[in-house]
Amino acid sequence: MTPLQRRTTQRMGAAILLTVITNFSGSRAVNPLFDVFPVLSQVNVHPSVFLVGVLAAVSVIPVLFAVWVVGSYLKDEPDEFIRALVVRALLWGIAVTMAGDAIAGVFMSFYGGPFPIGVFNADLLFVSTGIAFRLIQRSYR
Repeated sequence: MTPLQRRTTQRMGAAILLTVITNFSGSRAVNPLFDVFPVLSQVNVHPSVFLVGVLAAVSVIPVLFAVWVVGSYLKDEPDEFIRALVVRALLWGIAVTMAGDAIAGVFMSFYGGPFPIGVFNADLLFVSTGIAFRLIQRSYR
């Protein structure tokens, strides 16, 4: 890996960590902490409109950070072939994430309950993009 790729991988790891942290910020969402600490589910919090807006803005930060990381990587990557591979992998990652959203939407409408889609969206995007990149690289060997 080049230093640019290493730095980008570290930044994407930070984006994943930010995603995990912000997923625990919603008090009404399905939260795995409620399984670990059942007392937390007993707390009845009625958030104000301002608090909901702040939580929504906070949950966008990892996404914007990830887009910035990928954009700066694509801008700085000198090899056009690698740049094209990364863009193709990102397109596959977005496609898999959208398919996952569609499947989760069917489950939510069928069962009528919330599904922790916020937890899986960013993870699904990062993992599927990484797998797609490796498969695309392998196809050129």
